[in-house]
Amino acid sequence: MLHFYHGVMGSSKTAMLLMQRYNYMQLGLKVALVKPAVDTRISVNTVYSRVGLQAEAEIVLESGHSIREQLNWLAVQHAHSDFQYVFVDEAQFLTEAQVQELADMSDELEIFCYGLKTDFMGQFFPGSAALLRLAEDIQEVSGALCWCGKKATMNTRVDGKGNVIKQGAQVLIDNQDEIRYIGLCYQHWREGKSHA
Repeated sequence: MLHFYHGVMGSSKTAMLLMQRYNYMQLGLKVALVKPAVDTRISVNTVYSRVGLQAEAEIVLESGHSIREQLNWLAVQHAHSDFQYVFVDEAQFLTEAQVQELADMSDELEIFCYGLKTDFMGQFFPGSAALLRLAEDIQEVSGALCWCGKKATMNTRVDGKGNVIKQGAQVLIDNQDEIRYIGLCYQHWREGKSHA
């Protein structure tokens, strides 16, 4: 089955993924951890949560990579081909073709994708749009709050001074100094107000 867990920045999506992966591994289940190469916050290979949890990805996907081929390569490296579970972090960065490939493999594997639904402009990412169409199980990871205390529903890009940015490239990885992302309620996202 193909699962898509989506939430705004600060909703602990990656922490949930890493905890679920750890629990499955403790049971002796065969698990593969996957991430898109575009996510370079800590390093190309590291799946990292802002709460401090992290793990090394077994597969780092470029946009032209086949996930099936990468899993087959991984199975050869580990001398087994019986992966049962695949965890994908930052799934919004997958291509539509990669999501289609995951959907096609979901009869034989449990695939858990975690990521954002929309970008800082309120537009779907290609990977998220495909997951919303093809995933059999779609759940929101809630819990992130706007500074005002309301539920955060919008991903927001802010500069180093806290100014809300609503134009620019869809993918720009945060570096905490010049650019970062926060969750805001719709009202404060619309107003461009990142703090009281």
